[in-house]
Amino acid sequence: MNTTRSTAHKVRNALGMLSIATAMLLASITSTGTLRATQDEPPVANAAKLVPEDIREEALEKVDAAFAASAGPQLRVLFNNEESADARRSAAAELTNLADQADQSTPGMASAVSRLRRRIALIEATVNAGEVQDLSAGSTTSNVPSAAQAAIDWLNSVGNGQLWLDYLHLNDLLDEGVSADVLKKVSENLTPAETMEDSQRSFMQRPQFLKLKAAIDSTLATGSADSGEEAARAELKQMLDHLVASTLAYEARQLSVDADAVRSAYRALRSRFPAAYAVISPVMVNHYFNHNLHITVSENLLSRLVSDYRSESGCIADCIMGAWVTGSQVTSVNVTADIIPSSNSAAFRIQADGNTRSDTIARKDPATVRTLGNHFFHTAKPVYFNGHDVYGGPGSIDVNVNSQTVAVNTKYDGIPLIGGIIRNIARKEVAKSKGQSEALTRDRLRDEALPKFETEVDNQLAELNDTLHKTLSSLERKGVAPESISARSSSNQIAVSSRTMNVNRVGGSTQPPMLLSSSGLALQVHETALNNTIDALEFNGRSIPEDQVASELESALSELLQRDIKLSKDDKPKEESTEEPEPPTTFVFSSTDPIRAHFGEDEIILVLRAGVNQEGKDPIPEQIITVPISVSLQGGKLILEPGTFGVASVEETNRARQIGRANQIRRVLGRTIVRRELDTTFDLQGSADRALMLTLSYIRISDGWVTAELQ
Repeated sequence: MNTTRSTAHKVRNALGMLSIATAMLLASITSTGTLRATQDEPPVANAAKLVPEDIREEALEKVDAAFAASAGPQLRVLFNNEESADARRSAAAELTNLADQADQSTPGMASAVSRLRRRIALIEATVNAGEVQDLSAGSTTSNVPSAAQAAIDWLNSVGNGQLWLDYLHLNDLLDEGVSADVLKKVSENLTPAETMEDSQRSFMQRPQFLKLKAAIDSTLATGSADSGEEAARAELKQMLDHLVASTLAYEARQLSVDADAVRSAYRALRSRFPAAYAVISPVMVNHYFNHNLHITVSENLLSRLVSDYRSESGCIADCIMGAWVTGSQVTSVNVTADIIPSSNSAAFRIQADGNTRSDTIARKDPATVRTLGNHFFHTAKPVYFNGHDVYGGPGSIDVNVNSQTVAVNTKYDGIPLIGGIIRNIARKEVAKSKGQSEALTRDRLRDEALPKFETEVDNQLAELNDTLHKTLSSLERKGVAPESISARSSSNQIAVSSRTMNVNRVGGSTQPPMLLSSSGLALQVHETALNNTIDALEFNGRSIPEDQVASELESALSELLQRDIKLSKDDKPKEESTEEPEPPTTFVFSSTDPIRAHFGEDEIILVLRAGVNQEGKDPIPEQIITVPISVSLQGGKLILEPGTFGVASVEETNRARQIGRANQIRRVLGRTIVRRELDTTFDLQGSADRALMLTLSYIRISDGWVTAELQ
């Protein structure tokens, strides 16, 4: 029986790999142009002449008519690549001046100016890059062998990975002298084909394959530099136009095909024309490849997170300086945080301020001495976060010992004259030994308090690192780990920024301004951080019943982040509806870009690419469903207000049929996407298993960013 199961399992594996090989074979014999010729491919030839829709004159008129009238003509010059370079630079200068003088208190103006400045910078850099004198290619040193070795190592660790080695010529790629024909062939094979199943396309999007293809394409671009100056200048213009067209297409549609085109064009420019790349690279990095998540924490909040107050009591029974000492003591400790300025890490001190009060009686024949102690100590340990690890430095302690002798008795106290003399001698001996006694007390406090403090902090840092590394490893497996994390600190704030952007995605734009109060936390998320993470949820090509979408999201997020994620409360009562219930519904998500989010002007716009199957009704093929949701704070509540759902089909030509389908989808979504009033309080886990309550006090959505502050 076991042998039969094993054989069946092997057969299924073989059939699965045969289907992959078949799809890849079809891909390899199909021209590159055919593979990429989809309806979403950005038109390169004329795109650089077109003003982006969101800054066209008619769009700006909705914000400020006078501003639009002044900006419109200059924008048409700026985006027309048939105008002279001087004319376009002049238009850029005029538009920059208009942006500088714009009244940003006008609703929508700040966002419009931000979009305008980003496009001005892009076009102006493109114009300047097109005039570089150095048209030579970059270094001929290839990264292909190392990328191929990384792919080999990964394939050797996965089931049936060996089957891909020959198909992708990976062993041939280890040779630095591999021919251009082989490189082109592998690049084609690494391009997902339309004939592939969704699981196969997903497999081809693994980071190891993406990095290998990027290395191959860069090497091929460098090798195309055998042309004269006129041809090279034309090639440079074409590359720059393609980069601009792809970038503007991505901003307009946020599709993965456009993001991939941006990164491919950027890499090709870097390899073929490094001088031009050096001109445009700062603009691309600042506006399109920037960090897309920023978190700023105030010292007050950090102290509340680590805050811990303890009070411990105990008995004393010890031999000290030849005397038998007994009594009791009570120690109280308060833990806080103190942020340290650092430019290359987030640095702070965890510090514990303690007080030990003691009441002791020391007996050494013939005297008995009662002493009250009131001792203070301050321990501190620096902690650093470099973006990947949290680690501590050596701790320190300061001790201030204060003791007071309140009674001295001897066994001769009842004897006249002699009792007083001996008591005075005893007092003098106590006073003489006070310095030594306090030194011993100081050493004992130091030896007990500092190691215990360091051990507790180190244990907490180890747990924190374990959680951090598990999360980062999970994100790495899914291809959405932050590839750049920047941490720094001032005297009263810690700031951490990260960029989630693999080799075929784009990142954030310039960080918007944010004023953080002295007691809160600020969070800024760019839409690319969300969309790049959505890609890891693996909804592509799946059919999911409507009532299981939330649980599927919870499961995917929990696996991704390595912690339990709940998106809704199980105990929330369902509202009774008088409407006739809709039949069971299943969403059939697109194999590419199934869910996208855009952060507009105080609204989140969800774009779903999915078909809909309802029991007893004709299946609805894939639609582009747009769901605008306005976001605001009102009366201590976070209000989510859906707008009018947009439903469009690229293929349907029968208008009446499409209207019926759109209405059907609106009814389905209208049952779950409704106005919601959410609590603005959140629990943040603090030390000692205590929950710290934070309240959302500010939220702003604009030009691709969500900015929120919690107190």
